[in-house]
Amino acid sequence: MAQEQEEGTAVSVSAPDRNAPVACAPSEEVEMEIHKPKPWHGWRGFLKEYAIIVAGVLTALVGEELVIAAHHHSEVADLRSALHSELAWNFVALKDAADDLPCVEQRMKEAEAWAASLQGGAEHQLKIKIQRPTYVLFRSSTWRSASAGTLDNVPLDERVAYAQFYDSVENNDRIRSDARLAWRDLEDFGDTHTASGQELRQISHDIRIIRTSYRTLALNYENFKNVYAPATGVRIEEAPARGNMSKAAQAARLAMCKPSIANL
Repeated sequence: MAQEQEEGTAVSVSAPDRNAPVACAPSEEVEMEIHKPKPWHGWRGFLKEYAIIVAGVLTALVGEELVIAAHHHSEVADLRSALHSELAWNFVALKDAADDLPCVEQRMKEAEAWAASLQGGAEHQLKIKIQRPTYVLFRSSTWRSASAGTLDNVPLDERVAYAQFYDSVENNDRIRSDARLAWRDLEDFGDTHTASGQELRQISHDIRIIRTSYRTLALNYENFKNVYAPATGVRIEEAPARGNMSKAAQAARLAMCKPSIANL
């Protein structure tokens, strides 16, 4: 028989075990709501879904094409502006040579008189001071560096007009270069007091080359002005400002327009 605990006796209570697992209430999980595609209800439903997909794809393609077209339009506008500036520069460069034709004609008459005096005695020889003019370079770097992709977006007739204009620039550059070589050769004879028959023929050849070149450049300038410029829309006012090199060329041209033989 178990002994009964006497009244008034203290009852010992053991401390709770901190390592004992604590029961927690189960957490409430949130379920993700998924919208499942609705099944087609016959051909009508299929065509509706198909039309939505096609419309989305076409909208994306049209938007992309519009962006590309706008980009190409901007590139063509930039190229056209650069070409006009470069061609206008060439326009002015050719005009300089054309404007010098009257002065060149006078200098060549003086050169012919001087060459004729070399065949006589020393007392009849004329002294000449040949002033060779200089000019700014013709430019074609923009045309040569233009990407094929951008040029392909320029209308064909406009592209051909630009090409013909640059062909003319190249031709006039060659003519002006021939004249420059003849000027230099003639300048080398400036201090000559006697000349052989071969030297006189060379002087006569140089005079003919210079005179013919400037006459041709003057005619070609009219083609620039009346044919190529209207075909491309290039205006001489579009030429960029000239630098110090142009000022030096201008000074040489002015010197060439002064008489090369005194009291002729």
